[in-house]
Amino acid sequence: MLREKKPIRSYHGEQFRTNPTNKKHLAEDFGHRCAYCDDLDTYGGGYRAYHVEHFAPKEKFPALRFDYDNLLYACPWCNRAKWDIWPSNDPKINVVGKEGFIDPCSEEYDQHLERLADGSIAGMSPLGKYMHKTLQLYLKRHAIVHNMDKLKRKRKELEDNIAADKKLGKDCSKKEAALQLVTKDFFEYFDMWEHESKGPA
Repeated sequence: MLREKKPIRSYHGEQFRTNPTNKKHLAEDFGHRCAYCDDLDTYGGGYRAYHVEHFAPKEKFPALRFDYDNLLYACPWCNRAKWDIWPSNDPKINVVGKEGFIDPCSEEYDQHLERLADGSIAGMSPLGKYMHKTLQLYLKRHAIVHNMDKLKRKRKELEDNIAADKKLGKDCSKKEAALQLVTKDFFEYFDMWEHESKGPA
């Protein structure tokens, strides 16, 4: 699966008439992760850098501009790649043949895209391959961000375990050695991320 958790919208219809208000709620609903690539906003410029993405483009369907069911929390890379691309003249027809987009809030989204062992994203179906190419999910930054996030969580888990073991007087040498390796890997990915994070490709 591409994501550990499927986002769920807390609101429906037109609830808030400004992008900033919608964005505040979307960030919570999406766990501060991009709807499309699952990148945590911490590694993409933070909350301020992320966008309110209109699944059915507002340029083509202005009536849906503030419709919460049509809004997503997205990184600038995915948002700018998708822009106003849409396969039909109907906001409810999001797929035509092998082209289009699946709403990331649906269970179906994870049937078309997957996370590979190296952290990169791949399309599993013709539609998944179209989304992969159109959204530029092949960018190296997505694998880097995923691996950094994974290592950061592992590092925190080891730190907590070591602290608990020390309170009990246990030998922590093996866990401390593992922590050093995880920290080394984290900073290697951090260096790669700094190189990749100059801006959307």
